[in-house]
Amino acid sequence: MKFQESLKKHYFDIVKLRRQLHQKPELSRQERETTQILEEFLTSKGIAVTRPLPTGLVATIKRGQGPVIAFRADIDALPVKEETNLPFASKNEGIMHACGHDGHAAVLALAMLCFLEDESWQGEVRGIFQPSEEMYGGAKPMIEKGVLDQVELILGLHIWPEIPQGIVGSCVGTIMASNDRFSVKIKGQSAHGATPHLGVDPIVSACNMVNSLQTLISREIAPWEGAVLTIGSIKAGTAYNIIPNEAVIEGTIRTLSPVIREKMEKSLKRLCSYSAKALGTEAIVEYIEQYPPTINHKEVIELVKANLPETLEYKTLDHPSMAAEDFAYYLEEVPGALFFLGSGTKEYHYPLHHSKFQFDEKILSFGAELFYNAGLNYLQKNVCQ
Repeated sequence: MKFQESLKKHYFDIVKLRRQLHQKPELSRQERETTQILEEFLTSKGIAVTRPLPTGLVATIKRGQGPVIAFRADIDALPVKEETNLPFASKNEGIMHACGHDGHAAVLALAMLCFLEDESWQGEVRGIFQPSEEMYGGAKPMIEKGVLDQVELILGLHIWPEIPQGIVGSCVGTIMASNDRFSVKIKGQSAHGATPHLGVDPIVSACNMVNSLQTLISREIAPWEGAVLTIGSIKAGTAYNIIPNEAVIEGTIRTLSPVIREKMEKSLKRLCSYSAKALGTEAIVEYIEQYPPTINHKEVIELVKANLPETLEYKTLDHPSMAAEDFAYYLEEVPGALFFLGSGTKEYHYPLHHSKFQFDEKILSFGAELFYNAGLNYLQKNVCQ
C-alpha cells in the first residue's frame, strides 16, 4: 500500500491521537499516560511494542531478513501554562506540549502504520518513542537498554516554526549545539553593610566574575567556532544592609564541537578560580555536562534529500541552532540525521516553548512521508539476498 493510501486511511486517527496527547501532557519521566495512550493505539493497529524504561516505548515491525532502521520521537511536555484556546488544549494545569512533541509522536505513529501496510521491504523498522528529552535526557538510558542494537540508520525530526511550512531544513555536520550547565559558589565573609572593610564581599566578586566570563567567548573562542555563555541566575543575600557569606551564579554554555566544549569547561574553571582569588573570595565550580552537539551524517542527509516528498522543499540551514537535543546521543552511536520540519505561517508563528505555540496538523503527513520515503529506499536497496 502506497503512502497516500495509508495516509487517507489513517489520517483522522492520527490527528485524533495527536489531540489526545496534547490534552494530557506530562513532564519528563512522568509520561505514564502518554506511554499508555501510544501503546494502546499502536497495538490496536497490530504493531508490537516493548517498554525498555518505565515511560516511553519502542514499536517494532519485522519482515524477513534485512537491515534494521530506526526513527525517534520525543514524547514529554513542558512546565508551561497553555494559552492557545484550542478545543483540545491541555487539561493538566501548568503543563503543555509547547515544543511539538505531541506532533513528533503522531508523525512517527503514522510512519509506522505506513511501513506496516507496505509489503515491498524486508528487514526491521523501530519506532523509538522516547521520554525525557526536555529535562533529564531520555536518549542515553534508552540506548543503554539496547534500542540501537543492530540499527544501521536513524532519523529524527523536530517541528520548527522559524522555518516556513512546506520546507524541511537540515545540514551536514553540526545542526544543534551542546548544552552544559554550571554553578559557581563564591565564598566570602559576612559583615554589616556599614563596615564592608570587615568582611569579604562575594556579591562584588560575583559581579566581576559575570563580566569576566564573557571574555571567554570574545577572546578565547575563534569567531567562526560558535559558542554561547549565558548567566541565568544570581543568588545572594538576605537583607539590604548585610554582606552575605556567599553568592551563587548559574548559567549555561553552548558549543558546536566537542573540542570547543572541552576548552570552555577548562577555561571557565580557570577564570572563576582566579577571578575569585583576585578579590579575596573562593570559587567552588560545579560543571555538569548535559547534551553533546547534534552532528548529522552526510550520507543520511543525502539519502533524505534524494527521496524527499513532493510536499516538501529541502533547505540547507544557514547556521546551526544553539539550542540542544539529546538526539545527539543516537548520532554518536549510528549514522543518522535530524531534520527541522517547517511549521511557520502567518497564523502559526509563535516560537517553541511559547504558551501560544501551535502548528497546522497537515504537517504531520509531511513528516511521516519524509520518514517513510527515506526508510523505504534504504530498506529496499540494502535488503539481504
